[in-house]
Amino acid sequence: MKKINLLAGLLLFSLCGYSQTMNVGLRGGLSVPNIVAGGDNPLSTGYTSHVAGEGGIFAEMELNNHVAFRLGVEYSGQGGRRNGMQGMPSEPMMEQMKPLTEQMITNLTNAVTSGEISRETAASLGGLMSNMPNIFYADVKNTAEFDYLMIPISVQIGTDASKRWRVYANAGPFVSFLLHGKQITKGSSNIYMDKGKSKTVWSNIPAEMMSLIEMIAPEKLQAIIQNGTDFTGTQDITQDLNPVNAGIQGDIGLAYRCNRHKIFVEVGGNYGFIKMQKNTDNGSNRIGAATVMLGYAFRMGQI
Repeated sequence: MKKINLLAGLLLFSLCGYSQTMNVGLRGGLSVPNIVAGGDNPLSTGYTSHVAGEGGIFAEMELNNHVAFRLGVEYSGQGGRRNGMQGMPSEPMMEQMKPLTEQMITNLTNAVTSGEISRETAASLGGLMSNMPNIFYADVKNTAEFDYLMIPISVQIGTDASKRWRVYANAGPFVSFLLHGKQITKGSSNIYMDKGKSKTVWSNIPAEMMSLIEMIAPEKLQAIIQNGTDFTGTQDITQDLNPVNAGIQGDIGLAYRCNRHKIFVEVGGNYGFIKMQKNTDNGSNRIGAATVMLGYAFRMGQI
């Protein structure tokens, strides 16, 4: 990350040294990101937008009165949210319940040794446990938040609306580097086998196995299987995501100039071309955001 910051700083410094007419400044505001699903993977569909932050520094090299070149370095908040019934990977939940399932296996082994349960019945239960689905469904609130360091490069086309006011448009590519990714889940829910809530995990278990599970499973594990659980928590998913993204960005702006000072408002957005997940088993999503930014720039060259 230090190398990335150094490279961006050198580029900004180079622009300042090249042009006699240079604006340097900062901008910041709101980002309204969303996660765009690719395919019908239950783990990655159904996202809607939420609100995040965006902002950073930039340098503009003015080539003439109508064309400029902008280079920026900024933080970009990305992500999305899903509320209601949604697919969830079973692996994290199974990992959390590992101590309980290990206790259940110990109880099952003891029951076989004492003759309370036959080996055939134990084998049937073991097969049932090993064939649990990779995806289950729960009625919860889920927010995915991704922090990126973005380096946008833009060509700016503009014209003076009056002596003080100027309208313009920026557009160009960007490259961004993932800083952190997390999944924030809130709510309690039964664990369902399908999105339509037709079967819970408990109702999907054969009747002859229910009494056996009630006999050997710890009470807490029985409560989770029969009545659901509290899914509230935050999961770090940085390692599951591609570390680099690239795409297009742009905005339209309105600026007010006074001597060497300029304040402006910009409305635009960005969209990444690279799928965010490393493993397609977790989905094939792309990310993008609408942005509303306020900014200030100072002209370093001639007025």
